[in-house]
Amino acid sequence: MTIKSIGKKAVLFASCACMAAAWTLSSAAAIPSSAAVFYMPGVTDSMSWPDYWVRNDAHADDVLADWRGITSLNSAMTAKTECRMYDLRSFRTVEEAGLPERLYESAVTEFQGYLNGKYWDAYGSVVSEEMMQRITGNIRNEDYNGSHAVEYGIITHRTDLRAYPTDEIVTDEQGDINFDYVQLSSVRVNEPMALLARSGDGRYFYGVTSNCGGWVRAEDVAVCKSRSEWLGAWDLPEDRTLIVTDNRIYLEESNTDPEISGLMLTQGTMLELIPYIAVPGRITNRSPQQNYAVYIPVRLADGSFAKKQALISQHYGVSIGYLPLTKRNILRVAFNMLGDTYGWGGMLGAEDCSGYIRGVYRCFGLELPRNTTWQAEAPAMKYDLSSMSDDEKRQVLEGLPAGSTLFFRGHEMMYLGAEGGSYYVISAVSSAADPFGPGRIRIRSVVINTLDMKRANNTTWLSNLTAAVIPYLAR
Repeated sequence: MTIKSIGKKAVLFASCACMAAAWTLSSAAAIPSSAAVFYMPGVTDSMSWPDYWVRNDAHADDVLADWRGITSLNSAMTAKTECRMYDLRSFRTVEEAGLPERLYESAVTEFQGYLNGKYWDAYGSVVSEEMMQRITGNIRNEDYNGSHAVEYGIITHRTDLRAYPTDEIVTDEQGDINFDYVQLSSVRVNEPMALLARSGDGRYFYGVTSNCGGWVRAEDVAVCKSRSEWLGAWDLPEDRTLIVTDNRIYLEESNTDPEISGLMLTQGTMLELIPYIAVPGRITNRSPQQNYAVYIPVRLADGSFAKKQALISQHYGVSIGYLPLTKRNILRVAFNMLGDTYGWGGMLGAEDCSGYIRGVYRCFGLELPRNTTWQAEAPAMKYDLSSMSDDEKRQVLEGLPAGSTLFFRGHEMMYLGAEGGSYYVISAVSSAADPFGPGRIRIRSVVINTLDMKRANNTTWLSNLTAAVIPYLAR
């Protein structure tokens, strides 16, 4: 296995001359004049670098799980009902009749919960019955209401996986269009989908990824001519796979290849490397020096799948094959997103708490379920913390390795370690009690904080912990 850089810029933060301590935002005198980065209470600049958390660990580079163990865990997760995952490699079926009608009935029932005057659309208007009928009505499609063969799709642009076939937003704060309850998840470039239905207006496919079902824009999906073509796009040998380990990278702009010009590839994206002997003299009208040569999926005018050659600059954080699963590598990949925006269900080209954890471990070949509840059910080493006292939880934390995942209802975080009597985590945080004053704040970023952080109900994260999981260690 050849391993390349996993992110020379582990964090895109300017170095700060003074160590940041907890300080009050409302007190101008307490703000260091030379501060370049804001931190949560108890977090310092040195803590914002991954190697800090393994600086005294002689086993930080030990391989914690080999490929056999990882594939065994993947199979066990797919087989466990509570993880809600799909085995796409064996997904070969004819969709049973009536799927759109069942999706319609389920959507209407779910949408009723938004008709209470407490949810808004993108324009600040209260969600209405008319909006519900317009959106849910698009699910019905007579052409897909009988038995039909499953189609096989490949994602060509990172796209949203939606609860309904619409781009319309349902938010719980008037004017906050960065949060949308219609959003379920996101799908990366070159990810496969089994396509089961199409919306009434033809603009959306309903299908399943490896860990979630939902609606995606048809313009972001290329339909393969056969199942074998589909498998050939993503079911690749490790030495022919290039994995994005940075938070996100971009293909170079190109007037000769507009289909892939400036294409965004996010952490965990897996692409097919062009064999060395097959690399041509020019790709996108450039010679390939200082670049990786890869195939990028594209959607042709008729909606069908094709592959296009592209170059990825050498300086980006990528890996040929999966990274060795070590504590140091886990943290280096995780810190590549430090400070990035929070994206509910993967919206905004970002990640929410569970999507963040999933993207990190995907770089090591470990495929985790979609959301926090399902990830907590993974058949990995698990500690039930729900009935423990805070002191008992601290004892468990003292024995956990960095990279473990912690859960409480509605949130998931990655454990970093203990420092000065406090326990530190990194996660994509939506909101919490304001650590600098009264009330609640919408953090909406990937941040480091201690488990002394409080929820909106004024209880600490530590006291709310319900489970701790070592994702790569089989139970």
